[in-house]
This record gives sequence, C-alpha cells and structure tokens, in this order.
Amino acid sequence: MSLVLARIDCRLIHGQVVETWIPHVQATSLVIANDAIVANPMLRSVMELAVPVGIKVHFCCIDQVTEILREADLVGERSILLVSSASDAMKARKSGAGFTVLNIGNLHFEEGKVQITPSVFFAPEDFEVLHWFRTNGVSVCVKGTPFESGILFEAEN
Repeated sequence: MSLVLARIDCRLIHGQVVETWIPHVQATSLVIANDAIVANPMLRSVMELAVPVGIKVHFCCIDQVTEILREADLVGERSILLVSSASDAMKARKSGAGFTVLNIGNLHFEEGKVQITPSVFFAPEDFEVLHWFRTNGVSVCVKGTPFESGILFEAEN
C-alpha cells in the first residue's frame, strides 16, 4: 500500500498539509476520511479548492478507508490519510489501514483537554487511544510540519 502519511488534524486540508506535507512525502493523493465531510458537498468543494492541481482528493467515510487506499494503491497513488480525531484514526487502523507511524498535527483546545504542544490538546480518551496505538505497533509523532522535531511516542515492543 502506498500510504505515505497518516495524520490526525482537526482542520483536515489546510496550509501545513498542502504546503509542507504533500511535497515532503511526494504525495499524489489525499484520502480524507470523515463522515461529516462526506455528507457536506459544499464543504468538500471548499476543501478541494485548497489542493494543488494534480493532487487527487478522495473523500470517504471511515469504514471505507481501506477500500479507498487499496484502489489508490492500484493506480500508483502516494496517499496521505487525513482524519480529524484520534478515535477516527483508531477506527481506520482497525479496519486495515496499514500505517505504523501516525502523525498528529492539530487537535484544538476544548474544556478538559491537556495541552501537548501549542496546537495539540488531548482529551482523556485521546490518551487511551495513544496507548492503544503504541501497544498495537504504531508510533505516534506530534508535529505540525515535517521540519519540526516533534514529540515521539514509540510503539511498545
């Protein structure tokens, strides 16, 4: 599977993804797995406007991630998987998305969340999901762009 980056970012498509991650990993497609976006054609259209010409965009529900990634791989696409929450990333992984490193770029502040970096705030359930990833062979790296050092939570062996 040509999945070159799996990323949690509550903003999904935005400047960090378009200007730094796509060129850095030489992605040719974005797979946006978000049930609410799939149901909102206007928001999908707005998001597509931010994507550079030549980059294919696939919008899908979380339960379709593996199928979409498999189809993208068959035609030689290098895909970035974008989800908006830790729980969606876990659902994608459980459904067969074969990533061993998960990038967390942005999770906005909400009451009761703990600040990890200036742009990443974890709720108690996010810590549980982080532990699930680590005990299931996935390293988690919190960083906004590929040029930051980030915070790495290694997979447990």
